Amino acid sequence: MNRKKLNLKIANRVAVVGTLLSIVASMDLTVMAQPAPEIIIDRIFRYNSAPPGSNIQDRNLVESLKKWLGAYQRVIEEGNNYVAIFDRASIPLKVKFKDSGEIESFGFGCPATKSISLNEAPLELQKLLSKCHGSKPDR
Repeated sequence: MNRKKLNLKIANRVAVVGTLLSIVASMDLTVMAQPAPEIIIDRIFRYNSAPPGSNIQDRNLVESLKKWLGAYQRVIEEGNNYVAIFDRASIPLKVKFKDSGEIESFGFGCPATKSISLNEAPLELQKLLSKCHGSKPDR
């Protein structure tokens, strides 16, 4: 009689494990596999890769930011936005993500720094950031 109970318990365990495996298999694993937003943003600056859907000009802006603000350090989350930290400044980022985890839009605000001037920035950045701190780009 004990033997029948033991076999029944093993059969139940197999059924439970089989059910769990079928539930996991039916889940959308692509959503589960998405890296954290900070990691996605970090890759843009660390590897000079422009956000998906952007063009070579966007990649050049990322490179110009790094030349102007110094070596990239890290990204931190600040409320619903992010801040990229560089050697000589930090810059707020406005990043919107799709439900799939991909970047939908990517922008940046005025850098927070006391050690560098907007006039030291590459011309394309001077134009983009001309409203920051009341500065006007060189002509």
